[in-house]
Amino acid sequence: MELKIRNYMRIKVFLFLIFFVFSTVCFSASDYKYITDISVFGNINVSSKLIESTSGLAPGDIYSQENISKAIKSIYKLGLFKKIDINKVDSEKGVEIIIKVVEYPIIQEILITGNKKIKNEDIKAAINVVKGDYWSDERKFETRNHILSLYYDKGYRLASVNFDENELQSNKIGLTILINEGQKVTVKEIRFIGNNQVSDKKLRKIIKTKRNSLFRSGEFKLEKFEQDITRIEDYYHSKGFIDAAVKNWDSEYDDKGNLILKIEIYEGNQYKIGSVTVEGNSRFSDQDILNQFKFKLGEIFDQEEFNNKLNIVHSLYYEEGYIYSTISQDIKKENDYLNIILNISENTRARVRKIHIRGNTKTKEKIIRRQLAIVPGDYFRQSLLMRSQRNIYNLGFFEPNIGLDYQPINDNGDIDLIFIVKDKQSGTANAGVSFDQRDKLVGFISLAHNNILGNAWRLTLQWEFSGIKQNYNISFTNPYLFDTNTLIGFDIYHTKRDWNDWNYRIYRTGGGIRIGTMIPWIDYSKITCGYSLTQKKYEILNSGDEVSGDLQELVDKGLQLTNNIFVTLERDGRDNILRPSEGSLIKLYTELAGGPIGGNENYYKEIVQTNWYLKLFWKVALGMKWRIGYVKEFGKSDNVPPDERFYPGGTGPDGIRGYTDRSVVPSLDGGRAELICSSEITFPISGDQIVGVLFLDAGNSYNYLSEMKVQKLKKGAGIGIRIMSPMGLIGFDYAYGFDKEAKNKWQTHFQFGTTF
Repeated sequence: MELKIRNYMRIKVFLFLIFFVFSTVCFSASDYKYITDISVFGNINVSSKLIESTSGLAPGDIYSQENISKAIKSIYKLGLFKKIDINKVDSEKGVEIIIKVVEYPIIQEILITGNKKIKNEDIKAAINVVKGDYWSDERKFETRNHILSLYYDKGYRLASVNFDENELQSNKIGLTILINEGQKVTVKEIRFIGNNQVSDKKLRKIIKTKRNSLFRSGEFKLEKFEQDITRIEDYYHSKGFIDAAVKNWDSEYDDKGNLILKIEIYEGNQYKIGSVTVEGNSRFSDQDILNQFKFKLGEIFDQEEFNNKLNIVHSLYYEEGYIYSTISQDIKKENDYLNIILNISENTRARVRKIHIRGNTKTKEKIIRRQLAIVPGDYFRQSLLMRSQRNIYNLGFFEPNIGLDYQPINDNGDIDLIFIVKDKQSGTANAGVSFDQRDKLVGFISLAHNNILGNAWRLTLQWEFSGIKQNYNISFTNPYLFDTNTLIGFDIYHTKRDWNDWNYRIYRTGGGIRIGTMIPWIDYSKITCGYSLTQKKYEILNSGDEVSGDLQELVDKGLQLTNNIFVTLERDGRDNILRPSEGSLIKLYTELAGGPIGGNENYYKEIVQTNWYLKLFWKVALGMKWRIGYVKEFGKSDNVPPDERFYPGGTGPDGIRGYTDRSVVPSLDGGRAELICSSEITFPISGDQIVGVLFLDAGNSYNYLSEMKVQKLKKGAGIGIRIMSPMGLIGFDYAYGFDKEAKNKWQTHFQFGTTF
């Protein structure tokens, strides 16, 4: 009985629920109204279909105020209308929707007037408004601001912009932009408020915005002035005023339109160094870190110097792969002292999983990977990354600023490295005419490629010709024979050369092979050995002139064969082979001709050269070069051939600028020894493309090593320029020869390639 009662109650509740739901649905349905039709009015240039579809409304949809609000917002987003209304008309069948719009006019033509200081083209480029655009309130606001920004940058801060809208048919306008440039605003006065510890005079020196004066324009640029605000605060922070800040600045104009700047400063207290302690470190000891902060107790706190020391600590961690490490500062003020606690979170140590190369479309990836000082599996090291970037750039195949990025790849903090390169032109085909003091006008045709098939193979085909010179040369180098670090190359050459000042002509025909490799236990170093076979012949140019006995002997011998071998040891630690600013280059060259390897000429030659580079400040660098050479005959030879002797002067490896080529010699036969000392200061004029040079050269050549004296060096100094062109590096120098025996001691020099 009890079971029947329970079942009866369940059925009763179920039927009640069904009745409730059915009643609710019927009641709600009877309250709904459906959209029966949509009409659009007021549109002239915008199609009704676009407006209707953008609204999101359609016949058959349920009408609601929420949907109407969404429709208005959607249509407004088109940016074509200044006003939108949506109304409804009720009927027995439902609701008819009426959309009324007021369009923005379309620009039919644009005219700019009143501008004299800025060209129409520059204004149009800034505003980006063209014929056919809708002229909205937002567009008007942006256009005015863009134009005013142009004038403000040029110092015309009183400029104003208005618009004349000439109504045309079909809701189109002829737009005239009316510019009133006003007079150029200059800074008449800069007033400082609240600076009790630093004088106005000192603050004026710090900022780049200057008052108008006889030698200064007084130009005001907001961007530069905002940087001045930072300069003021940085200066205070460097003097211990760590709370100092520019509270506010304001400007006003006098009756002549000149600008008066007011800068309000809060200085705060000046603080000294108290103590520096470290917490949270385990990779480096407290002392390792504190050694970077060598401050004296009671020394005025310098925020900039402290940040520099902090960056060194960051570099210590980066060098060991802790790229996720963070260092926070807890600064506690105690009277006039700052006690600083460095809280170090070392986090995980990053290991390199993979290395990706991107951007190389011409160079094979294996060539780039050979330059990497870091490999997969290594811990991240900042120094190895910088070295890898330098090595890649020094290939000469890519634009400067080798990109670097990394991607974390797991919870252990391991990363994938990404090197990003941009190819530059590797092959050149040149023809033209050059001029120098030694050879005068010289024509040349040259085909060169330093990255054949992307394998870093270098090939040069060259022909130089003039009235006194014919030179043919073919050179090929493969720096990675069989995918190893073994270099192999060959040279084939033929030269006919007249030396008018020395009254002889020489013919040289021959070739040689080279083989080299890296020296693994000496960083940045390599050894290159070679052999060459050369056939020589000397002729007297003018038999009526006096000829030295040594030269006559060479002429009488006729055709001569020279066998020689050479060894070059080189360590190149320069940061940039084209414009070095740091590092060094050391070369040791030894050559042996004749003797045990045969031939008609017997001599040995030694050359030692060292270059050192130091960054002075900004991008200004100092370079210094010392070069010592010596050549001597032996065995059956009584003399060194004239073309193997030293002839300093002019430009080139033996260059002494301020003197003509090959002119600094003890006699017409040249010297058996030379000493060259040079120094250059380089500074960028236009990036790495155009570089300025200040130089001082000194050097001489001698018959014997025993005659070599620093006091007898010929000196020259001057100024020059280096231009990176499609033909390579071109240099122009203008130098003064202090010891030159001539009335005009100035000399112009022209050169190809790097000779310093």
